[in-house]
Amino acid sequence: MNVRNSVPNDVRQYIRTVNGGLSTCIQGSPTYVRANVLSNCVGYACGRFNEIIGGMKYPQLNCNAENFIERAISIGLQIVSKPSLGGIMVWQAGATLSGSDGAGHVEVVERIDGANQVYTSASNYGGTTFYNALRNNNNGRWGLSTNYSYRGCIVNPTIGYKPYEAPTIITSNETIYVVKQGDTLSGIASRYNTTYQELAKINNIANPNLITVGQKIKISASTIPSTTTYTVKKGDTLSGIASKYGTTWQKIYNDNRGVLGGNPDLIYAGQVIKIIK
Repeated sequence: MNVRNSVPNDVRQYIRTVNGGLSTCIQGSPTYVRANVLSNCVGYACGRFNEIIGGMKYPQLNCNAENFIERAISIGLQIVSKPSLGGIMVWQAGATLSGSDGAGHVEVVERIDGANQVYTSASNYGGTTFYNALRNNNNGRWGLSTNYSYRGCIVNPTIGYKPYEAPTIITSNETIYVVKQGDTLSGIASRYNTTYQELAKINNIANPNLITVGQKIKISASTIPSTTTYTVKKGDTLSGIASKYGTTWQKIYNDNRGVLGGNPDLIYAGQVIKIIK
């Protein structure tokens, strides 16, 4: 997901249907003519959420900001407590959800920096057309004033639930891997060139099928693969490089798909690839 750091210009998710766009949200105030649902947090969040997905799959996110949670549930979207990448953070204004004491606020999560810090994009009705904010959860409201309360985050289905993931902790003798959403013990084992049986034994895990998010898995230093970088020279082939390092071109290709693209025969001088053994 590319981070949005600037106001969207002539992007149809931020333009009303009556003006040839895709949004059913109201016209913003003050109106930004190249994205006329702005200025408005609702028009922006609906547009950005759908822009990330592509098209306008969820035009129904066009109610008062504080009611986005109920609207999202009604159309089958997932609600979580932690900010999720590409999701919509929702705040209630005042004591009720009626709108009589404030319509609430919504912002889109562009980046997650830590368990209590996110980088968002948003707009304000009657105020700023577009802005980015660094939100710190030092008051339980993710930086908003006492008139607001944080309600939760709507998961973007294209990205899935992506909260803050604690980093792997490396010590001199071992690696501590923190289990993330969707992890399996066998998947973690393959990543570190070991077996799930070995990890279960080291970590006293009675049932290898039962691991939980946030659980710390110790991995012996002897099982951690070594990584070397190699700069491709003129005339190199992937199979030739593989033979130098006692591995196979298929493994090098699989470990470097993001660099090598779709054709293992197309490598060029100056390209930097990882050799993982």
